[in-house]
Amino acid sequence: MTATNHRHWQLSHDSTAMTDIDDIHRCIEIILTTKKGSDVLRPTFGSAHLDYLDTPTEILIPNVVREVHLAIQTWEKRAIIKDIYFMGQAPHLTMILDWQVADGVKGEIYKSEFIL
Repeated sequence: MTATNHRHWQLSHDSTAMTDIDDIHRCIEIILTTKKGSDVLRPTFGSAHLDYLDTPTEILIPNVVREVHLAIQTWEKRAIIKDIYFMGQAPHLTMILDWQVADGVKGEIYKSEFIL
């Protein structure tokens, strides 16, 4: 089956097709690893959550949650964030996103982890 038979797809680093959930997960990863303002052609692309990395935990967590929600709502309309939670202690903090496909019938929830 070729990538064009899938609703969601993009090329991966090794030029194979990433499809469906893998494609959406990769897009979320790209959004959250791109600092807002770093893409010259799209200065509003990305997320500002990286701006809070050196702040105390009680400031970091609510601001990161807000910025991640805003970035995903703006740039990845195929995904809906259900929950964001954190594991570990600073400076070794992992952010976990529970998300589902916006138009998904089954309502399956997927997890994406990001080390901050």
